[in-house]
Amino acid sequence: MKFFDIDKKIWTYIIGIAILVVCILNLDKVEQTIGVLWNAVKVLVFGGMIAYVLNLVMNRIEKLLEKSKNKFVLKIKRVISLLASLCCVALIIYFVLAIVIPTLGQAGQVLIDVLPQYFNDTIKFLSNLFENNPHIVEMINGLEINWKEMIDQTLSFLGNGLGNVLGSTFNMVNIVVNSVFNTILSIIFAIYVLLDKERFIRLYHRLGDLYLGKDRKDKLTSALKIINQSFGSFIGGQCIEATILGTLCATGMYLLNMPYPLMIGVLVGLINIIPMIGAYIGGAIGMFMVFTVDPMMSLGFLVYLCILQQFESNVIYPRVVGSSVGLPGIYVMMTVVVFGSLAGIPGMFLGIPTVASIYKLAKIHIQNKEKELETKKLESKTSVKN
Repeated sequence: MKFFDIDKKIWTYIIGIAILVVCILNLDKVEQTIGVLWNAVKVLVFGGMIAYVLNLVMNRIEKLLEKSKNKFVLKIKRVISLLASLCCVALIIYFVLAIVIPTLGQAGQVLIDVLPQYFNDTIKFLSNLFENNPHIVEMINGLEINWKEMIDQTLSFLGNGLGNVLGSTFNMVNIVVNSVFNTILSIIFAIYVLLDKERFIRLYHRLGDLYLGKDRKDKLTSALKIINQSFGSFIGGQCIEATILGTLCATGMYLLNMPYPLMIGVLVGLINIIPMIGAYIGGAIGMFMVFTVDPMMSLGFLVYLCILQQFESNVIYPRVVGSSVGLPGIYVMMTVVVFGSLAGIPGMFLGIPTVASIYKLAKIHIQNKEKELETKKLESKTSVKN
């Protein structure tokens, strides 16, 4: 019997190696096949991601509704909690867009209006600085810019670049329509999943009992609970940390009498959802916004944000996010660096909860192994005494 078991294992390894070799030799076809499969399931994947995030809000609302003594409310608590979570997310998106987009447009218009004046002031400053060198002064005074032509060329360049990416107006419309349609389908799929999520849980338990057995299913269930807790805590920790940073940024700007404090604070906090580097991206946009009002003040904003970002990266982020996912701060920073290099921003975002899950599972595995060794040592000592 043991011989046949070994023979099966050998054939399993041979088949696995053969499949791997065939995939490597036909890598282009494998990538093409993966692309086709991804296009087929990406709506469902994004829908599942939307459902997971909404479920974090929905569960809390549903637990509050369970305390109600009204039978009708208890009967439709799932629908109420789903609608409330959708409304919360929609209101947050509307709030952010209502603050950010008009202010960005206003800042862009201000920049177009004041940029020529800034250029003329710079020319005067340089002319006065090099007044003892007539040749340099002549070169500086010879610098002339047709601002209207430059803006037209910039818009034309952006339009041509967009045209090259999209191909044509028809392609652009097609891409926009497909994106909107896929987003709607993803949201609809997420709603169906959330309304009937117990069905998927029952299906998992049935399949687990049939094909895994009780012990393996219990281990898998325990691992999935740890992974779910890590990802849920990470998303919550990111939101808390982004709120703290955005509030500190807006408060500091208000106290320092800088322009657009609310808008830049919201933007810095929102983009800070991207781990570790998000605040720098938001800071660059914020510096541009402040520059449209006062170029010198934009340098002060840069200094203030760098100090705030150092405090956030070394104190707030490792403690808030690291403690929320149960991952030590040093591992959080290492994860961001490694996964960011491997997969960019998605790697940074997904790397932390992934490593946190591995860390917790490895910790449990090591503790169990240590207990087994201690038990064996005690048994061996007992047998020697006897």
